[in-house]
Amino acid sequence: MIGLEADESVWKLAAGLAAAETPVEVAEALARNGGEAAGGSFANLAIVEPGTARVRVVHLALLDPDRARQWSTLELSDQVPSCEAIRTGLPVLVASEQDLKERYPRLVSLAEATGLVARAAIPLRSAGGSILGAVVFGWMGAQAYTETQLRRLDLIGQLSGLALERTSARHGDRWQSERLPNVLETMPNAFVSVDTDFVITYVNAQAQRVLGAPREQLMGACLWDALGESGDTGFETQFRQSLQQGRSVVFEQYYAARDTWFEVHAWPDHQGLNVSFVNINERQSSERRAAEALDDATSANARLSFLTDVSSALSGAPTRLAVFERLARAVIPAMADWCTIVEPEGDALLRVAAVHREPALDALAQRLIGTYPHSFSGPSPGVVVFRSQEPLRTDRLVGGIVADLDGSVASAAYGRTLQLLGDGPGLIVPIFLDGEVTAVLTMTRVNGEPYSDADVATLREAAIAVGVSLEGARHIQSERQTAAALQAAALPKALPVSARVQLAAGYRAASEGSQVGGDWYDAFELDDGRLTLVVGDAAGHGLEAAALMAQMRNVLRAHLFAGLGPSESLARLCGLLAVQEPDAFATIICVEIDPGSGETVWTSAGHPGPILARADGTSVHLRGQAAPPIGWSFLLSPSHPEHRLILEHGDRLLLFTDGLVERRGVDLDIGIANLMFVAERTHRGAEIQGACEAILRDMLPGSHEDDACLLVVDYKAASDERRPPPA
Repeated sequence: MIGLEADESVWKLAAGLAAAETPVEVAEALARNGGEAAGGSFANLAIVEPGTARVRVVHLALLDPDRARQWSTLELSDQVPSCEAIRTGLPVLVASEQDLKERYPRLVSLAEATGLVARAAIPLRSAGGSILGAVVFGWMGAQAYTETQLRRLDLIGQLSGLALERTSARHGDRWQSERLPNVLETMPNAFVSVDTDFVITYVNAQAQRVLGAPREQLMGACLWDALGESGDTGFETQFRQSLQQGRSVVFEQYYAARDTWFEVHAWPDHQGLNVSFVNINERQSSERRAAEALDDATSANARLSFLTDVSSALSGAPTRLAVFERLARAVIPAMADWCTIVEPEGDALLRVAAVHREPALDALAQRLIGTYPHSFSGPSPGVVVFRSQEPLRTDRLVGGIVADLDGSVASAAYGRTLQLLGDGPGLIVPIFLDGEVTAVLTMTRVNGEPYSDADVATLREAAIAVGVSLEGARHIQSERQTAAALQAAALPKALPVSARVQLAAGYRAASEGSQVGGDWYDAFELDDGRLTLVVGDAAGHGLEAAALMAQMRNVLRAHLFAGLGPSESLARLCGLLAVQEPDAFATIICVEIDPGSGETVWTSAGHPGPILARADGTSVHLRGQAAPPIGWSFLLSPSHPEHRLILEHGDRLLLFTDGLVERRGVDLDIGIANLMFVAERTHRGAEIQGACEAILRDMLPGSHEDDACLLVVDYKAASDERRPPPA
């Protein structure tokens, strides 16, 4: 099924119509995007000129100027699709060239000139239901006019009608031509003009027939006397309001003197009021059919909107459980007042999602999750649907379930919970994955209307989207597990142990999103006894980021073990990635510590510098000379500046990724200052692993948008090397 929600051309047209300020701009929007939105080659606008039997045709771009002028104005009685659609209020569909020749021979020459062999005219209605004109579409090939295509044309017609009504209310004078007596006399509708006292100043021939009196008798007479109605009528009320409020009115009114229903148009001008009477007796049946067709179109649009909402809600769901939770929320309240979802676990169906539209009862519904399993040997409607693989409708869902429960305490509690949630018509739908039922959705309308065949069809389509999302979640989960394995392999299994240097590290995955990030840390001892520490952050998430992280970790280790030092090792890594991974982007900080002397060398590729918490309770952020990140540094600088410091007894060094200190909308310096404060507070007497956990806990108290790594280093000098505290 082609979804209107996925057709960008329809939304382009809708945007153009919404932006239109005048009827001309409505016509221009249709000329630009109407043909494409209808799946055709052409669209133009035919508008009824108020108070006349004339139809103005706008935008005949496919015709030469002379022929365009010839077809720019039509009479409402002309046998062409646009006029017929306006007269009848029904769509006119011409499927082929042969169809055109048989029904509208006058248009054959136009078809030959333009190449448009099929065309459709859709009446344009105001919000009040009156017909304003028609939009005409053309195709170069024959058309079958499928149900989907007709819904599309109806939607375009509704959008165009509303836009035309809105703009005509502001600029209607641009469409009105000078009142020509010969046109008024020959128009098929009764037309009357009155002054501000409702004295008749003009009547056409048809108005004389409707009012049952000659022109000489009607001219100068009071309109109410001419109508022959005793007492106030709907005519008088509407006409007075139109004149007093200075606005047009359209209404339907029964005229007892002629036993006729009229659609009445009244619009004021500087002289008084103009009134047109359109006999609608013959069109009542067609209007009913049109109303039914509009109801069908409205239902179809609501169905499409629901399916769009479901697809949007399920998009990107990272896990199977997330798919079910989002689905349960998406069907409320459009299709149900409450719903549950069960999936097989062992020899029973277990509830994995439950939602109620009422917040107070939603908490009660949540208690059903994971409780009261439905045995495959039992009579539960969910089990019936799971086994039959077919939807099931019930008149009273809860009543039927409770009647089948056994007498156990657990069953009684379950039945009472369902009764509190509310009873009504139910619909149970299977959800498929790989051709098998993988879950069952149960919905209830509390004291609502029974589910229809259309509802069942809609939920079948929604179930297909759920299956697609489940497959996507399965793929995401598999990729996440692979990326997590790569990341785990890149992190050291154990931190090196040294008498003078103690290490602690921690990693926290992002709480928002589902993919593994590219943050990592590394720590190892070189052959000469120095300790090397690395913290990095590869851009992106998932397999790509994890693979890049593992590659950088291994290359950097090889260079550092070869004794190249932090600066040269980072430079060579930049050079390698510039050739093999030109799109790679990462930040890295690399530190080497001599445990014997406390001498420390560090360098950074775009990474935040370390925080040094001194034994005296103060701290400092070691910024150093800025260097570009991996991905830029090879192009900008062949090496990275090295920075040196001497660690003293009791000093603590913190290496971290920006996920620990960055927050959306908060300056980075504030985050680093907060980390310095936490480092000072946790330095007082806390052992290193506990301090590491406390820092992570304080810096990441709730949900956080990015992964975060922290590597903590404590230095202890030999007894004879310890300096006395400052006086």
